[in-house]
Amino acid sequence: MSSFWINFAVEIGFLSLLGVLYYFYQKKKIINLEENKPSMIINFILQSCLAEKTEVPQPELDSLILELDDFLNKNTPQPPFTSLKNFSKSSSCSAELKATILEGLKELDQ
Repeated sequence: MSSFWINFAVEIGFLSLLGVLYYFYQKKKIINLEENKPSMIINFILQSCLAEKTEVPQPELDSLILELDDFLNKNTPQPPFTSLKNFSKSSSCSAELKATILEGLKELDQ
């Protein structure tokens, strides 16, 4: 009978150790995700802009794409918030792209 309780205590200790290790693993993943959140959102906006790009030259969209790319390549320290806001208000921005940009900006403000 005493062997049962010893095995039970060892199993509980082992499962507790695994639980604590899993907690720290998930905490590290969440911290890394929060650190990379601006880059992921800007990358999604950039992909949306590239999907809207056509063969016809669009100077506003092209300059926005370059600014977003510069931020992702770490050539500029801050995301181009003003350019994104100005482009979303312009007439050359489609409704879908405008919604994507505004949602991304709202997510970056949080």
